[in-house]
Amino acid sequence: MRLLLLCLLLVSAAPAATRAQDLPAAAETEVATPLDAGAPTSVNAAPVQSNGLPTAPTPPRTMRAYWHVFVAFAVAWALLFGYVVALGRRFGSLEREIRRLEGTGV
Repeated sequence: MRLLLLCLLLVSAAPAATRAQDLPAAAETEVATPLDAGAPTSVNAAPVQSNGLPTAPTPPRTMRAYWHVFVAFAVAWALLFGYVVALGRRFGSLEREIRRLEGTGV
């Protein structure tokens, strides 16, 4: 129970990886293609058609957005380790009980 509460506390205290105000709006990410230097520019220019490629450079890939995965794996390994220790203690007490019963001749 304490472990569950600790995990919930850690998850709730962790900063949000992405927030709505941190993400750029779709209109802000569009970058117009550069015009030829010698060509005259017009206010009523035709809209730029997309060629399917991203118009803005993508942000570098970091592992910050996957903190919950690392927390889940850490919790899983801690639970597995605790289970193995608990089984070791049970088998140890069972062996002691068997030795005690064999020694008394019951």
